[in-house]
Amino acid sequence: MTAALIIAEGRIFIAQRPLHKKYGGLWEFPGGKVESGETLQEALYREIIEELCWRVRVGELVHRVQDPGESEGVELYAFWCSIAEGDLCLREHIDHYWALPEELHQFPFTQPDREIISLLQKLRCFPD
Repeated sequence: MTAALIIAEGRIFIAQRPLHKKYGGLWEFPGGKVESGETLQEALYREIIEELCWRVRVGELVHRVQDPGESEGVELYAFWCSIAEGDLCLREHIDHYWALPEELHQFPFTQPDREIISLLQKLRCFPD
């Protein structure tokens, strides 16, 4: 699984999962599954286009998290990203928000994303 840490103007993009899906109503860093033959970066690029209508620049790997809620031992790979082009559309999510680092604790997140947030709070800033 992949997650995009999309940064713009000192804020990070978060999105709310649809109510009818697993972890419905929780917030997350958008991304998704890696398909056969894809690299992690290719999968993340594709997922963001599919879910948000953005083309992103996928940067460096920030963190790898083991998802304790998955019996198959799913790992989540989070990458810094920036928007290259496109207009936001929510094809998968029901809401979105551009959060300041100190605001992230106000939202209910999935467990792997909470681990990423802990790391982000230690960093205290986002890359430009």
